[in-house]
Amino acid sequence: MPHSKKRSFVRSSPLAFIVVPLALAAVTAALLAALSFALLQPYQMMLGWFFDNATSSQPQDLLANAGTVIDGGTAAEAAAQPESIPFSSITYPTVGDRYATITISGTNVDAPVYYGDANKILNRGVGTYMENGGAGLPGEGKTILLAGHNNTFFNDLQHAEEGATVTITTHYGVYTYEVTGTEILDDQDTSAYDFSREDENLILYTCYPFDAMGFTPDRFFVYARYVSGPVLDRNS
Repeated sequence: MPHSKKRSFVRSSPLAFIVVPLALAAVTAALLAALSFALLQPYQMMLGWFFDNATSSQPQDLLANAGTVIDGGTAAEAAAQPESIPFSSITYPTVGDRYATITISGTNVDAPVYYGDANKILNRGVGTYMENGGAGLPGEGKTILLAGHNNTFFNDLQHAEEGATVTITTHYGVYTYEVTGTEILDDQDTSAYDFSREDENLILYTCYPFDAMGFTPDRFFVYARYVSGPVLDRNS
């Protein structure tokens, strides 16, 4: 019986002269892409870090740079304010910007307020929660959630009593709120705030107990209702 030769795919099919080079090219491209990713990834991360920090390392002091700064939030100044101001007329803060100060009657709380609540911001003052569309700034008609460290800026929050006045002096107006109550809750308790509310309300919170250092599972909340301050009108 004669010996039959096996014919290769390359010899038996004219398409082989197209398919084989394309397959080799695809494999080569994949290897080069993987190699490039491995070699360039550290530089890409470095560039990303640089541009992220270049953006976030230039916070503004909107309160100091405001054309007219309402200083102190006195009753006379608050009374002289308009009932509403165009939203388009204010400079909306970005992460790290100082845009206000906060004081609470009957306490020693007197601190700068920044936009954002990362730890580096809380080391400089009171931070503003901004990661939910239902949270906002004074005048927006939303829930305002402010945080501060228990052993620094919000240490005296423990002495905030029902009926106390919270004054937030922003770069566009003075806002006052009346404390309605306090509560100690677990840090995972989402009932502590309600971002679906359609009325302006203020919530201040800090770690509890007040003399604790480092992480604690509890938070001390102060709730306050809106009393006065210009409404930010998005329709004008």
